[in-house]
Amino acid sequence: EARLGWFLALANLALAAAQFAEPVLFGKIIDALTGAQKSGSEVTFLTLTPLLGAWVGFGLFNIGCGVVVALYADRLAHRRRHAVLTDYFEHVLQLPLAYHGGAHSGRLMKIMLQGTDALWALWLSFFRDHMAAFVSLLILMPLALWINWQLAILLIALCVLFAALTALVLRKTETLQRSVQDQHS
Repeated sequence: EARLGWFLALANLALAAAQFAEPVLFGKIIDALTGAQKSGSEVTFLTLTPLLGAWVGFGLFNIGCGVVVALYADRLAHRRRHAVLTDYFEHVLQLPLAYHGGAHSGRLMKIMLQGTDALWALWLSFFRDHMAAFVSLLILMPLALWINWQLAILLIALCVLFAALTALVLRKTETLQRSVQDQHS
């Protein structure tokens, strides 16, 4: 699974770069159109074709790469979930009979299923969403500061506000979910 993990890491890196390049190219197209309008010259489709082609190419690459990352992240997460589930089940079966007499089997199965479901969700969300976000944050944020620091500062402020609101909502959801889980168990 290491080869697939590295493939997903590189694909997430490419996806983050493409997500950053697409709006930059769109901005260059707008700059070309407004610059020609200011100078009073005509902009032909032939002069915009390379920029439009690159913009469309990055957009299609974004879609394709996102689909590939989602598909293979899902496959990796499912395979790892089943491998961990198998290993744990074999471990439980190898425990002495005296242990099974003292421990409740249903509890062991519930722990096993909840643990593998949690690992599955962690692997899936990391490779599908979070890795590209980490790459964007660590590599592309300084690049955004270099390109236009005023807008990058606004972007950072909005990210901090979004993170604070997300943490608040998640904390409230976790508290309420724990209450529901206590009632369910």
